[in-house]
Amino acid sequence: MSRRCHHPCVARYDEFADWYAAWVDQVPAVVTDPDLGLIPPALDGQRWLDVACGAGRAARELARRGAGVLGLDVSEEMIERARAIEASEGLGIDYRAADVTQPKDWWDGQPFDGAVSEMAFMDIDDLEGTLAAVACVLRTGGSFLASLVHPCFPGNESGLSSWPPDKNYFVEGRWTSPDHNPDGVRLRVGSSHRTLSTYINSMVDVGLHLERIIEPSAPVPTLLLVSCRRVCE
Repeated sequence: MSRRCHHPCVARYDEFADWYAAWVDQVPAVVTDPDLGLIPPALDGQRWLDVACGAGRAARELARRGAGVLGLDVSEEMIERARAIEASEGLGIDYRAADVTQPKDWWDGQPFDGAVSEMAFMDIDDLEGTLAAVACVLRTGGSFLASLVHPCFPGNESGLSSWPPDKNYFVEGRWTSPDHNPDGVRLRVGSSHRTLSTYINSMVDVGLHLERIIEPSAPVPTLLLVSCRRVCE
């Protein structure tokens, strides 16, 4: 499927697709970092979903480990970049421009063994709908792993932050800042800030059981990784 998906994120990332692809081109996906051990090294015979896949960094690593992978993103520009890379690497990844919150538009009814979301929660407007869709398409016992900007800390020396500089941690919602890190993505596309409790409770509400939280070492924690498992039908 390659239809235009009318969603706020389309305009955000379509506009900056060239810049973003170059910005993260050589940066490995955090969620598939082998040192963290969140995803098994061998996924032969498994089906995995990459939610908000962008140009496919996480999807390609899953495919290299043997998984059959479907990558979804609302930005057709990002999907076209992912498809161009796929054409040259031939990993067998299926990329589609689609809204993950509408499984009827992209899901064939066969459950996935796992799903990932690489540094995308801050760009997802409908968190509850996204998590509900993930839980719907995962098999019972299937894994969901996400990496995101740490929601609990105001930033670091690079200007990274998860809530508006003029507000506080408990102010949820979408924001942009003209004074944000000029080398980063939040200045360009903004961010959807949520508290840690909102993230965790939203996962629990759809039957995703929290198994592990990882905060990669840094002077001020900037990243958060969450590992869940679907526990109910």
